[in-house]
Amino acid sequence: MSHDLSRQPNNGSEAVINTDGGVQQRPWYRQFWPWFLILLPATSVVGGISLLIIAIKNADDVVADSWYKDGRAINRSMEEENLARLLGIDIVAEQTDAGLQLQLGSATPFPHPPTLSLALRHPTLADQDRVFRVNLADNGLYTGAGDLPDGRWVITLAPESGKWQLYSMDVIIRDGRFSLSAGG
Repeated sequence: MSHDLSRQPNNGSEAVINTDGGVQQRPWYRQFWPWFLILLPATSVVGGISLLIIAIKNADDVVADSWYKDGRAINRSMEEENLARLLGIDIVAEQTDAGLQLQLGSATPFPHPPTLSLALRHPTLADQDRVFRVNLADNGLYTGAGDLPDGRWVITLAPESGKWQLYSMDVIIRDGRFSLSAGG
């Protein structure tokens, strides 16, 4: 009994005919359908791992500020902003050669806090967020180190005591200058 395989083209069929007329099955790894059936779940696994890596590298940033969840709606505590509105607080900030300058004004006289915190938050990129501390230099004039970046920012200004707060979601800083008021 001879086991030599004939040299006839196979054209992808699953069996090979021996010279003595017997049929010999091709090994599974030389057939199309097992590889096709393995490829379908393998592509899903590779796609899932790729999406997991993307999700881990681009995780959402933590929500900052004084937000809290109230049922299904998300609300932000407005007490500090209402007090700033009641006092009529406004600021003009500008970049100078000496650093950052803020002029604090108000419709109602009140004692100026010794230090203010100015937070600039980028709307989408948390790694670009900046916080400046400015100290009272003169009557309503605050100075500090740092550069005001141009662009669109979410800005929060508050004293360290946290009694009042100016907040605006869409402030555009141009040429190192912006203004903000509690009235809008």
